[in-house]
Amino acid sequence: MKTVYEFPKSTEHKKVLPKNKIYEKAQPTTKVKQLFIDQVEKIEWSYVLAPESINLAKGKSIDEIQVFTIFLKSGTFSDEVLATIDKAIPSPILFMIKFNGKSQLVSCFKTLSTDKKKIIIGSYFKSDWIADNSERVKLPVALNMDGLYHQMLTSLSPVKKRKNETIEDWAQRYENLQSKLQEADRLEQKVNKEKQFNRRVELNHKLNTLKSEIKELEE
Repeated sequence: MKTVYEFPKSTEHKKVLPKNKIYEKAQPTTKVKQLFIDQVEKIEWSYVLAPESINLAKGKSIDEIQVFTIFLKSGTFSDEVLATIDKAIPSPILFMIKFNGKSQLVSCFKTLSTDKKKIIIGSYFKSDWIADNSERVKLPVALNMDGLYHQMLTSLSPVKKRKNETIEDWAQRYENLQSKLQEADRLEQKVNKEKQFNRRVELNHKLNTLKSEIKELEE
């Protein structure tokens, strides 16, 4: 995605979210708290997308979408920071990461555990870095809050949703793809280091099989 959303005036919230409020809810480790200190200048709760603010029906699973702006101290940020915020707030969050006149949109597919007590965080989808003065686009057209968020989320991913594929299946396919890509990277390193010919042939065969599985997941 190479554009920034234009959020309706009716959705503005514009309140600073103190880091300690996140800590109280998510109880991060000392290491993660240090990441907040080192990387995050300020967190702003910028917009609330809700049925009453954008005139859209509630979804089956989504009532509201929060939009948080994270102002960075440098161009580096960790997914652990975002995951900590996501675990503190049950509703979906669209993060706008800001640094040096540019923004990046980031979000993940998250669900509640079967007993509704734990928030499960998926991999993060990220847009390109976009100049803040770029042309802004209106929110996607949708029938309800579920549809709106699903369109926003899939627009951030290089893996497109297949026809008739549920958002859950799409998100799981993406997770499987990331796992296979990591496995392929490790296997390729082994191939490059292997000196024994027969073993190298065996590893190459496994790598080619893995690449075929990756291609199937990407299509």
